[in-house]
Amino acid sequence: MAGSTESAVGAVADGLFDKYLLPKVALAVILGASLVGTALTGRLVGQAAPWFVLAKWGYFVALGVLAGGLLWTHAFVRPGDLETDAAAYCAAMYDRFDRLSLGALLVFVPAGVVVLLGYRDVLRGGPLVGALALSLAVLAVTTLAERGRRPVEARFRSRLGVVGLGAALLAVTLTALAEVALQGGGPVAGGVRVLHLLAFSAWLGGAVWNIFVAVPSGQARPTTPVVLAAGEQLERFRWTVRVVIPTLVLTGLVQAVGALGTDPSTYLGTVVGLAVLAKLGLVGVLVAIFLVCPMWRACSPIDGVCDLADLDRGPAITAEAAGGADD
Repeated sequence: MAGSTESAVGAVADGLFDKYLLPKVALAVILGASLVGTALTGRLVGQAAPWFVLAKWGYFVALGVLAGGLLWTHAFVRPGDLETDAAAYCAAMYDRFDRLSLGALLVFVPAGVVVLLGYRDVLRGGPLVGALALSLAVLAVTTLAERGRRPVEARFRSRLGVVGLGAALLAVTLTALAEVALQGGGPVAGGVRVLHLLAFSAWLGGAVWNIFVAVPSGQARPTTPVVLAAGEQLERFRWTVRVVIPTLVLTGLVQAVGALGTDPSTYLGTVVGLAVLAKLGLVGVLVAIFLVCPMWRACSPIDGVCDLADLDRGPAITAEAAGGADD
């Protein structure tokens, strides 16, 4: 009886974790939008060589993965989750992120060197480039130093981890300011760009964490506490997305108008204008995905992320599974 009940619970949990089409689509869309945006800004500042655009895009993506992953590690995974039977689930997520962060660093370090050299050549060095280089070095070192098998309680908001998160957020901020400096923009443009890159990093890092860290770890431990813990974490991220989406849209529009103006012919009659429309269109697809999620109920493999009320079913999952096992 116990074995059949456990098996049935696992089957129910697998069903929950398999409902995960839209986040994968959203991840592909935001990666495509970021590539278009990187190529566009490169064209505007005279750094349009394909190899340089790909290196900078890889840098942005790797930085987003690291920043977003550290945000999950120290913000969305909470002590309340660790006090349940899901502590092993949290430990598995930390282990998966260790492997993921190592892969991100393999892109981040060489791409970061290329980007820093590009900034140095245009901005002629200066304190901004120096501070960015230092923040990138701190982020890389702390990420490597945090790797290892330790109790989840010791890793959650550890001093080294918090320093790494701070370095990641600082690196995103300084990168945004360097991008604006390349175009000769002022403080307002800098603030808009900072918000844009922070929103991008939070969303990208969260999406990668969900797909490659949280879901595989949950599928390997299909128990009710794990389903509930995963649902709580994903719900926190969903609230973050509600801020990220309008931030991406508004800051993207402001940057487009600041660079190209408001003349429709500029957007419809030039390659740069069409690229801006393409990027805004991709962001619009992300908005549509977020709106459709609750109706399709496929924004997450966990009941409760698309509809918070579903979390109330958590204690009933075992009962339902047990009933199904007896039939």
